[in-house]
Formats: sequence, structure tokens, C-alpha cells
Amino acid sequence: MAATQEMLFEWDEWKERALARGIAEDLAELGKNLMRDAYMQRWPEAVLSDCGWDDDGFGMLALAQAKPAETRRDWERLYAQHHRRPACPLEQPLSVDAKALAPINPSTRPQGSSHTSLLMGHPK
Repeated sequence: MAATQEMLFEWDEWKERALARGIAEDLAELGKNLMRDAYMQRWPEAVLSDCGWDDDGFGMLALAQAKPAETRRDWERLYAQHHRRPACPLEQPLSVDAKALAPINPSTRPQGSSHTSLLMGHPK
């Protein structure tokens, strides 16, 4: 793979196909997320076909084109029922406690302090 070539996954390609067929951006993004998280989070086998894994997502494309409002409702329900990933820490601002834990490198630790005592909020 060339260094300039971007790596695409099945769900990224699915979203490109959806957009090329005129599916709304937010619905295409929802479908992409559904497909990705079903795989990455190992959702139950029983729902993988609803998430495009049995037919390369062509059924999802057909539903999104024919009945976008109903498809959105069904996908949101499916996503809410099976989505298990906590929010990414990069998507949320760090709390004061989390910022205090950031320097783990021993060279940045105050002299005489142990990592455990810093985690507990007590100087050694």
C-alpha cells in the first residue's frame, strides 16, 4: 500500500457508496457507525445481518434509499440496544483529576514521589 493511499475499511466504503446513491450524510454516517461497531464490539451474530455483514451492506443501502426515516429509527434502536463502547476520552474534556494523572514518565514526577502516591493524590 502506498504511503499516500488512505486505508479504507468496509464501513468507510459502505458510506461512500451510500453517499453516491444520494443517502443523506447523517444517515450514511449512522450506517457506517452501525456496521463498524457491530464488527469491532462483536455484537451478537443474530444482528450482524442487520448491520450489513451478510451482504456487504447492500440490504442496508436499499433500506436507506427506500425508507430513510424508518431506517434511521431502526438503526438508532439497534445501535442503542447493542452499542457498548464508552465515549472516547479524546471526545470529552479531561477532568482536573485526569489532567493530574497525565505525567506518568518518571522524569516528570516530583523527586521523592511514587506513582502510586500520585495516583492516590497524596505526596510521599
